Amino acid sequence: MKAARFNSPYADEAIVAWLDGEMHVEDAQAFETELKRSETLSARTAELMQSNQPFAEAFASLLEAAPQARMAQRLEYLLAHTPATPQKMPAQVSRRAMIAASVSFLLIGGGLGFLTRPTAQAEKGESANIRELEAQYMSLYSTETLADVDSSPQMLQRSLARTARDLDLHLTPAQLTLPEANLKSVRMLRYDDVLITQIAWNHSNYGPMALCISREDHQQSTELVQEKRQGMNVVWWHRAGYQYVLIGRNPAEQLKKSAQALSRTLMA
Repeated sequence: MKAARFNSPYADEAIVAWLDGEMHVEDAQAFETELKRSETLSARTAELMQSNQPFAEAFASLLEAAPQARMAQRLEYLLAHTPATPQKMPAQVSRRAMIAASVSFLLIGGGLGFLTRPTAQAEKGESANIRELEAQYMSLYSTETLADVDSSPQMLQRSLARTARDLDLHLTPAQLTLPEANLKSVRMLRYDDVLITQIAWNHSNYGPMALCISREDHQQSTELVQEKRQGMNVVWWHRAGYQYVLIGRNPAEQLKKSAQALSRTLMA
């Protein structure tokens, strides 16, 4: 039996076929091109991924049947990994997480992305879990991931306005200036009921780096803490009811200097 073929405009059946990796390769390429430029299609794809309807149960068998090797290969294609920095899928990431990640990358600049909880968590504590998810998400980024993002002043200003509205966090592009790094995007991510602002740069030497900011239940302030997660260097701190997490492939000391610079300017 030949696989069904799909063309634009895409119905939910086509979106589900793409999510499950069951779409013909040529149709999938056309779908992904449309997904990058259509806010309507990207919003509906994200909605299906997070639907409260019995979507997960209805298609669980298909998700389980999706070959992990093929999904990993597809992610490599989508993210255009460079030979210099090959990335392997973490062992604890589920098939559903891989599919969700591929959707989220294509939704950059097109609305709200979603972080997907790993099937195994090594640490307890919501703040640590959020840092783990943010690092896992960023570990899949390559320079090409941000290449076609709309980073115009108008788009950045609209995104910063949403950060101000949703997180009561008022930032300006001037506060987000870093040496040798171009500000590429400001977008909202969601992890369960936690909203996260992700501010992304492309560093001229080390590629994508991101500052992720989320609310904290306490007003405690902490000094900068360095750690390594998912093969990424991480610097994080708490201040005035927010957690700040800077993530990148930059050397640890260089990333810490960037974190120190951001910590100072964000206080202004």
